[in-house]
Amino acid sequence: MKPFRILLFLLSVFLVLFAVALYYPERGIRLGKNFSLHFISSDDIFGNDSLQYADISDIINNEALISDSLISTMAAMESDSGTLALSDTLRANADSLKKSITRIEFPENDSTILYKVFKALRRTKDTGGIVRIMHYGDSQIEGDRMTSLIRNRLQKKFGGHGVGLVPVSHLYDFSFSVTQQTSDNWYRYVQYGNRDTSIKHSRYGPLSVFCMFSPAITDSSSADTATHKAWIDFSESSYAYQNTKSFSQCRVFYGHNSEPFLYEILLNNERYDADIAVPSKSVKELQWKFNSPQKNLRLVFSGRTSPEIYGIALDPLRGVVVDNIAMRGCPGVFFSTSDKDVLKAMFKKLDVKLFLLQFGGNVVPNIVDDYSYYEKWFYRQLTTIKEVCPGAAIIVIGLSDMSVKEKNRYVTYPNLEKVRDALKSAAFRAGAGFWDMYRAMGGYNSMPSWVFADPPLAVKDFVHFNPRGAVIISQMFYNAFIFEYNRYENLVQKKAE
Repeated sequence: MKPFRILLFLLSVFLVLFAVALYYPERGIRLGKNFSLHFISSDDIFGNDSLQYADISDIINNEALISDSLISTMAAMESDSGTLALSDTLRANADSLKKSITRIEFPENDSTILYKVFKALRRTKDTGGIVRIMHYGDSQIEGDRMTSLIRNRLQKKFGGHGVGLVPVSHLYDFSFSVTQQTSDNWYRYVQYGNRDTSIKHSRYGPLSVFCMFSPAITDSSSADTATHKAWIDFSESSYAYQNTKSFSQCRVFYGHNSEPFLYEILLNNERYDADIAVPSKSVKELQWKFNSPQKNLRLVFSGRTSPEIYGIALDPLRGVVVDNIAMRGCPGVFFSTSDKDVLKAMFKKLDVKLFLLQFGGNVVPNIVDDYSYYEKWFYRQLTTIKEVCPGAAIIVIGLSDMSVKEKNRYVTYPNLEKVRDALKSAAFRAGAGFWDMYRAMGGYNSMPSWVFADPPLAVKDFVHFNPRGAVIISQMFYNAFIFEYNRYENLVQKKAE
């Protein structure tokens, strides 16, 4: 072949490839759930890639400057309409930093839906009592990430200590706030995930799991006359905040035991109490209040058959408790399929004032055009909570930014904002508050900025915060919550004057 013809052939090939590059879909052709076929684009050829990651420098820098006292000043300025006696510098500083707080949004701007919670928080400082907040979420809060900071800040402000409600046996070994060890003969039955299909009831309780020291009795179970014995140890974690390392009372929630069982509690390896629990067909409670805060505790159970144990609460006698209830891989649609009588009994015994629901991330990889189905499902969970725990408030915490890799770069999932909007719409329909974590952390293409920060604030799956980033984002939520509390407190004080 002559050189001229070779040149023409190469030029024609390049022209064809260039034409394909011009019209090839920007996001490639999806060949499967996690695989897309991409082609070099004109931007790749000419270097016109306009992708930019969000600038989060102001978000991070401003967060370090915001304190409780400054938030109090911000709230006072908003309600005082400029008559508050402040220096020009302090007023300007507070007004500037206030813009960095991503506010909690309310249906029809009605923040009164949190007033019962705020009233309880205000009361506990003066007259005591416990204000219980249950923080549900997916793997973003696993190991007490996020929850631990929220709990610590609230307990510092309003009093309280202890880690709150925990299951007998965790699916994962590590927990930030308490060291928990168990004998290896506990049986764990979960509502979500690898569910045991031989369990025909739905009595999983508020942790969506119950545990037993003998196998659950099913239709196919053979008679078991052996005596079973199991134990649980709680001790302080070296990673925990100081106020989480101790507790002043212990409560064990159990039920539906056909036979009596023996229980024993040991403090610092010495027997504190022991007794026999009689058979029960409903939710029961064992409770011990201690003369001084404790850091180490062992519970021992024995009997031919085990009760269903729904959780163990390590609480203060007064102040704030924030329970961490993480469910890896869960979209948050389990309340409506759980036994409502058990939920109602447990929530009443725990006297829950506020639910924080943080889900949505596990819906994002399933890319569809319309998420009205998820809005409908999630709305049903919110109405179920209101049914089984009337009077409690709910705040839905929206999902974080999540990135998918396209060629050599990371971009926000194309459907993420649709999932966020579905959560927000469900929250407003159910009369719940909504905090937009996606917007708070910087919005579109912000997760790569958290991952590539120095030091890093998120892990390289471009989905989860690392411990350092979890502290920052949970501090943002706390600031938004305390801002609303201070607005409420200012209103109460004005009415009293």
